[in-house]
Amino acid sequence: MASRIEPPEKHTGQETPPGSPAPEIGAAPTPITQPQSQRQPEPQPGPESGPGYIQGIIEPDNFSDTDNDSLLGDASYTTSITSSAMNYQMVADIIRTMRPNDEQEQDRLDLSHHIYRMILKGELHAAPIKNPARVLDIGTGTGIWAIDFADEHPESEVIGNDLSPIQPSWNSPNVRFEVDDFEAPWSYSQPFDYIHGRELEGFIRSHHRLFQQALENLKPGGWMEIASIEANCFSDDDTHLRATSMKTAVRHMHESAKRFGKNFDTVKTRRSQMENAGFINVREDVYKLPQSPWPKDTKLKELGRYHQINMIEAMPPYCYALFTRILGWNRIEIEALLAGVRRELRDTSLHLYSRLHIIYGQKAV
Repeated sequence: MASRIEPPEKHTGQETPPGSPAPEIGAAPTPITQPQSQRQPEPQPGPESGPGYIQGIIEPDNFSDTDNDSLLGDASYTTSITSSAMNYQMVADIIRTMRPNDEQEQDRLDLSHHIYRMILKGELHAAPIKNPARVLDIGTGTGIWAIDFADEHPESEVIGNDLSPIQPSWNSPNVRFEVDDFEAPWSYSQPFDYIHGRELEGFIRSHHRLFQQALENLKPGGWMEIASIEANCFSDDDTHLRATSMKTAVRHMHESAKRFGKNFDTVKTRRSQMENAGFINVREDVYKLPQSPWPKDTKLKELGRYHQINMIEAMPPYCYALFTRILGWNRIEIEALLAGVRRELRDTSLHLYSRLHIIYGQKAV
């Protein structure tokens, strides 16, 4: 039977069972496995994520309290914040779509894709799909996932949709991109074998409607997979309680997003909402994702370096867009808060991690 995820307050992790194969790309935190729906027989587990994994604690490196291990220096942080503050068009775009689309953000989305591949040990999905003929990637962003999937599955027809036409024009012949809003009514003439969505937290007004539309547009036996990094910070040793700037930023991001009509805190209910929509064999895997290179394990440390950059690049544009337009903050207040956030992300005595949720379910045959 799958191990039960502990409430967030307990902040415990999972331990990889002996004899697990070494990952090809980086290292993946072991998933915290959620119970599955019992309405159908259990599906085959995805890559390196099966029931029975026991949660464990990530061991920190033996840094002194003053050690800071970061890929970015102060100049890079300052440049990131300044560009986010001055690009007012990007700020307006975030308010409209809740996602910036400038070159820096596109690079960050590609970095996020690399982080997911490390988490999934080189794979592009967790759902147990086999030779899907038609694949849909909703909110495709730069299109990097759709392109990689099309390259690895030349037999598949892959469609990616997004509000912003920022995908490359040169692609494999089996992938195409559409400017479309996945929250609008879908009008596809043929159903899909697999529907994929990633990093859509805060972009979905109605999960019930999204899951219903996905179910209606899946073939019998087809799968939907949706994944997001939870907008929060945790630790196994309560050091996150010292990350006061990060906690303040996260609290105000949730507050302002809700006032804008979006929600950054829906990932924890997606599994139940997917089941309520009619999906079967629903599974949720939750991974610990270090927010800086504090772990002792060298591969987890590498993952922490990438996610540290991911966090640093993501925070300024969202904070500027939401805090200025929704909360009425000024630039000095935001920069002071972000300065504290980046100090905490560089402080390896703070053993911060994010929780990455991957949820997937199947349409009944």
